[in-house]
Amino acid sequence: MQTSVDLQDPFSYSIVPIIIISAIILVSLIALITVLILRKKKNRPVKQKVEAAPVFRIKSKELAQREYLDKIAVLEQKYLAGQIDARSVHQELSAIVRMFVHDLTGINAQNFSLNELKAHNIYQISNLIEEFYAPEFAERSDKETTNSIQEAREVIIRWN
Repeated sequence: MQTSVDLQDPFSYSIVPIIIISAIILVSLIALITVLILRKKKNRPVKQKVEAAPVFRIKSKELAQREYLDKIAVLEQKYLAGQIDARSVHQELSAIVRMFVHDLTGINAQNFSLNELKAHNIYQISNLIEEFYAPEFAERSDKETTNSIQEAREVIIRWN
């Protein structure tokens, strides 16, 4: 059959347009993949460095006794000078004794209620703290502040 149009072999076409189109498609795919990866990284929560918890080191008994007896002495001087009232003295004494126990044992006595102190069998201070409750929280108390100061000293000195 005779045709008026001459057909060319498929290999006779120029390969340049095919290379250009292929390159455009390839570059577009790479750009799309890069954008998707960057978006994922941007939306990912940043991992925060967690600092190691401080290691608790129990103080030596002598060092702790000296430190806390000094704190009581300073508190007593403020009270005798009239700088703080009896309620504040009892609150401070309670805090001092609780921190003393914490420094020696690692028990968070400063965060415990009276019942929790008793539950941990820390009777040396739980009885003292119980005596401090009335002057700490009541409007009036018959508890003598100088006696409370001396009792706190004795608990620290006799701690075993």
